Amino acid sequence: MKKNYLLGILFFSALWGMSETILGGVLYRAHISYSSVPLTIIAFIILTIARVYLPNKGSSTLIASIAMLYKFLNTPFFACHLLGIFCLGLSYDMLFSFLKIKNKTLFALLTTYLGYMLFALTITYVFRYHYWIQEGFPRILRHVGIGGTMAAIGNAILVHAVLNRVQALKQKTAGFFELKPALATGSLSLITAGLWVIAAARCF
Repeated sequence: MKKNYLLGILFFSALWGMSETILGGVLYRAHISYSSVPLTIIAFIILTIARVYLPNKGSSTLIASIAMLYKFLNTPFFACHLLGIFCLGLSYDMLFSFLKIKNKTLFALLTTYLGYMLFALTITYVFRYHYWIQEGFPRILRHVGIGGTMAAIGNAILVHAVLNRVQALKQKTAGFFELKPALATGSLSLITAGLWVIAAARCF
């Protein structure tokens, strides 16, 4: 069980880290406004799928932490990007595991706003990153009010739909995993190893 749990964590972390590396790299290089929005929506889809298979408390924060490592290995160091990933994973854990909000649309809205607020307040008033300090509270309002709202709407639409689809898929494929656990685990191991080999190769 512990081996499969670790494998799942590494797999979903690599997926999130790859989306941040590839799509994030394209968006940030092109200076697209509110680049965090599509990245946040993809992150929530990954975390929602992960929660179906890894319902343990703290799993989202752990996935976020390792996704930070994946991005760090593949891209130049930007503390704000890494902090944003961590805040999303932590917010997902806080509301899913502790508040246990049953309405998934409300959950997606609140979690997205919380993640954006945690990031904006921390980067401005704790780490005091000069880019955020210069504009201060107006920048926080824009980040949460505009970027956070766009991401929250996207997540509110997709999280519930993704959760239902994945839960149904898990029930349909349960027999396969029970009959051929070695094949399922082996296939996932190969994919996960491949994703991390790519990260290591790009780093060196």
